[in-house]
Amino acid sequence: MASDWRRVRSDFPITRRRIRTADGKLRPLIFLDHGASTHAPQPVLDEVATFCSTRYANVHRAHHTLSQEASADFEAACETMGRFVGADPETQPVVLGHNTTQVLDLAAHLLAGRRGTTLTTLAEHHSNDLPHRRRGKTLHAEVDGEGRLLLDSLEQQLQKNRVKLLTVTGASNVTGLMPPIHKLARLAHDNGALILVDAAQLLAHAPIDAKPMDHPEHLDLIAGAGHKAYAPFGSAFLAAPSNLLDEAPPYMPGGGTVRWVTRHDVAFKGGPERHMAGTPNIVGAIAFAAALRYLDRIGMDAVRDHEEELVRLALRRFAELEEAGVRLLGPTGEQAAPHKVGVFAFTMRGATHGDVSVRLDREHAIATRNGCFCAQPLLNHLLELGETPAWTKAADRGQNVEIPGATRATLGLYNTAAEVEAFADALRAMASSRT
Repeated sequence: MASDWRRVRSDFPITRRRIRTADGKLRPLIFLDHGASTHAPQPVLDEVATFCSTRYANVHRAHHTLSQEASADFEAACETMGRFVGADPETQPVVLGHNTTQVLDLAAHLLAGRRGTTLTTLAEHHSNDLPHRRRGKTLHAEVDGEGRLLLDSLEQQLQKNRVKLLTVTGASNVTGLMPPIHKLARLAHDNGALILVDAAQLLAHAPIDAKPMDHPEHLDLIAGAGHKAYAPFGSAFLAAPSNLLDEAPPYMPGGGTVRWVTRHDVAFKGGPERHMAGTPNIVGAIAFAAALRYLDRIGMDAVRDHEEELVRLALRRFAELEEAGVRLLGPTGEQAAPHKVGVFAFTMRGATHGDVSVRLDREHAIATRNGCFCAQPLLNHLLELGETPAWTKAADRGQNVEIPGATRATLGLYNTAAEVEAFADALRAMASSRT
């Protein structure tokens, strides 16, 4: 299966979708918004349908057959998520949540009671920054003009400050760059800190290995979500050290988090259940696990190799488009391909990011995203707008301002070289029509 990408593509019903464009033609959809959410392949949809049709029941609540089967499926799903990133279920179990934002907030909660500051980076999604800011002092490691993390700056921050947690993206949702997370883990541990990896953009694109707890490059906390890994919306996980889960107060006290409750007292559970109040998204967890098993059958090394080929092609085409006024944010040389996933944020001279995205959709049936991608500090930096851009002051005064941003194309499993070429050709035609 790993080498049969036509077969992989055929597993996705969405690849048969047609979009009517402005010229009245029905064109094949070219979906380049995987960085926001991915589509589920038929095997995942089938597994969800089977569960909902034959085993649907609440978990951990009853002794009847359906509940027992659903509970077993749910527990197996949690183990699948942990195993996919190399986490030991005994020492680094997974806690389930609804999305990456929530489980990253849970990670900040787990560390909130420890002394020290949090060190994040300028390359982060807001969800891997703001939860830490509201719980204490947060520092930011710098990036260069292409969005690469400046390791010397980060190491100096670790050495000069009492850092309890280094939190870093596994792959940028703006540049696609993958920082050396294991090297960063060693730096964090050498300076008495833990490391949290936001793997939202990495999980479905490259292999992840937490490594054993006693390894100097162990990844202490890992967050990921199903809707970016070929599962439906609504399920995410945080792999975290069991001692952290037991030390912290419950994230949200309520049903399922307690051993017993009296009129005046309560005893909370330990482990993941301590932080999973109420009925979880059981169907979402089962779908997420099915999607990870699907990726496992392909092989994550094969997934990475396939995507890297497409990334090289895209980088070549963006280099050709530069003279037409299309500027790729982040590294532009083909040599960057081994260090980035298929994320391409760009601007077009003389056009707003919204106009570009709309025209790609209406004229070419190409789905992209536009805006700031919940990473405004990085976008401001890459667009050379300064730390406090002028538009923020105008917005504070109540003026109606257009927020600067970019258009973004992101690759997935079933994208092809022909689609990358069609996308680049569309950009060239659009850029030429503006000159």
